[in-house]
Amino acid sequence: MKRRTFIQKTSVAGLASSFMPMACVQPVLDTEILILGGGVSGLYLANLLEKTDKDYILLEGSNRLGGRMFTRQDINREVGGRGIGDRYLQLMKLIKELDINMIDITDYMREPTAVYVDGKLYPQWSESTTNPSRLQFKALGKVKQLTALDEWYQRPDLDELYSELLKSKGLTEQELNLVNISANYNDIRETSAINAYHSMAFRKFNGSKRVLNFEGGTKTFIDAIADTLSKPVLKNKMVNTIDDSDNKITVRCNDGSSYKAKKVVSTLPFTTLRDVKMNTTFTANQEKAIKELQYTAITQIHLNHKEAFWEHDKTPLSMWTDTPLERIMNVSSDPVEKEIACWINGKGTAFFDTMSETEIAKYTIDKINEIRPSSVGKIEYLGTQNWGKYPFNKGAYVEFGVGQPSWFKDMIRPTGNMHFAGEHVASKSRGIEAAAESAQRVFSELMNKK
Repeated sequence: MKRRTFIQKTSVAGLASSFMPMACVQPVLDTEILILGGGVSGLYLANLLEKTDKDYILLEGSNRLGGRMFTRQDINREVGGRGIGDRYLQLMKLIKELDINMIDITDYMREPTAVYVDGKLYPQWSESTTNPSRLQFKALGKVKQLTALDEWYQRPDLDELYSELLKSKGLTEQELNLVNISANYNDIRETSAINAYHSMAFRKFNGSKRVLNFEGGTKTFIDAIADTLSKPVLKNKMVNTIDDSDNKITVRCNDGSSYKAKKVVSTLPFTTLRDVKMNTTFTANQEKAIKELQYTAITQIHLNHKEAFWEHDKTPLSMWTDTPLERIMNVSSDPVEKEIACWINGKGTAFFDTMSETEIAKYTIDKINEIRPSSVGKIEYLGTQNWGKYPFNKGAYVEFGVGQPSWFKDMIRPTGNMHFAGEHVASKSRGIEAAAESAQRVFSELMNKK
């Protein structure tokens, strides 16, 4: 079943069209392919198109490129995706082509983690099976895994609440509350277990053994891709209307500009695409996905340390806590230097959403000082990255609710003159590699169709 979402058309436009000849009139186009979104998928697609005779323009709504790969230069920290598995084939191919240096962080990324629970700090947890930070992995060890990377959306029998899956493997309601701190979802009582099955399959079948970061930060990678492009890359172009007709598609932006093209590729997360007025044909499942798919909210609170307080109290810097700060970790790519960030997932981010930066800074420092008296006078606030409130994404990555994986095959298909790319429409990979995978799929779609 096809559905069409309409935008209002003015009477003047309707009157003008009545005087046009009935014969086919070729529209004046600004480009052949219009790419919406300058994140990894949009940039990689532009890079692939650059090697063909296809004309394109890339529009980015914000004042920078990179999407959810973001080097915050004001605080000199990476606040977005950056981990690259050594078997991320699409990305590693591009990285090699761009001759970008990588840092292997595998050996020092998994440093020991302390546990703070019920008002007590444990420098180490004596029994791994009861460690509150590891409870979900204890339960998932009893789960039969998928047999292929793209099996996740084809297994309705596994599509249940994640909390119900974990409960069936022996976790109590109290333990589920603790898992909600560690699980990278909005709420395990609302998200589908399919997300966890897919993550496990990606770790198993992707085959990455090492984790890499970009030397010089992710901006180095983003700038290197952008430097390969000779066609227009336009920033501050927030899309507000997409109007699809038989032989062209018109995109209008908040600044009053408009662009006509044969094809449009939207890499916009559905959380932002749903705010765009659209006159185009969608399947019922595409329409539901655009309106309803959720993205995981993540808030990072970045801190600087003036002294290595963890050396004074002989306790690991990284901590799992049952406080609103949730996880406190070292996010540095350097084997010696430490960069501290509090990492809050899902509904836990709401605690900070109404706070000012001053209030966040005070609460964070006061709470860490309470947990770790050795930190008093030795930490300072740098800044907060709230991905749930970031207007160009409204979340860090897609997560499927129960019943929603069945929409996937429909939601990634081209509709009219419109194609879809981005990590949310990758059938096999996850994260940054998913963004690249989706760009390669759309590139193939565009090359096979006139």
